[in-house]
Amino acid sequence: MSPMKKILCLALFAAALAAVPRAAHSQAIKINLPYTLLGSPNIGAEVTVSQQLAINADFSWTPYIFKTRPFQSRITEDALRIMQVTGEVRYYVKPRYYYTNDMFDGFYVGPYVMYGMYNVGFATHKNPLDDKRYVGWGISGGASIGYKFYLSRRFRLDLNVGIGLAHLQHDIHTLGADYAMVTLARDKTMLWFGPTKFGAHLVFNIFR
Repeated sequence: MSPMKKILCLALFAAALAAVPRAAHSQAIKINLPYTLLGSPNIGAEVTVSQQLAINADFSWTPYIFKTRPFQSRITEDALRIMQVTGEVRYYVKPRYYYTNDMFDGFYVGPYVMYGMYNVGFATHKNPLDDKRYVGWGISGGASIGYKFYLSRRFRLDLNVGIGLAHLQHDIHTLGADYAMVTLARDKTMLWFGPTKFGAHLVFNIFR
């Protein structure tokens, strides 16, 4: 993934946070536990703009390249590189456990939008020319539902899932390294409707 693309994703995440009204009452930061356990750095933030309305933003980066030699000592690269940003509006239906500055827990629903870039491919054949690497970008949007559980004065557990429509566009290459310049197809697109995001976040309330 090029430096310019990395900067674009970071800029989108920063813009999502900057777009939060200055009237926001409370802030919390969070990490996605499954992503963290899988070694993917991530961070999120939630701010409230009223007693039942909040804005949430998440950023994650999976940076892995693994070199392998599956065929006649030729080097290939397994790739798992994904960067994504998510923006979400949350409406807390029946807020519970009021704490500092109008931050609430409980059940919430709302729309979300997600943008990401990816470079993904794994060696599954003896001949690396039979393996494919997908390099491209995607955008999705839909509805998110979740529940934020009280753990302690400062900590919460936030579980959510998003269901919506995703558009993916990518080039298809051979896996990488010795074969990195072999392009099999360009600008292939795919649509997907169903679950497109999942979160199990540990939330830290900054002001409590």
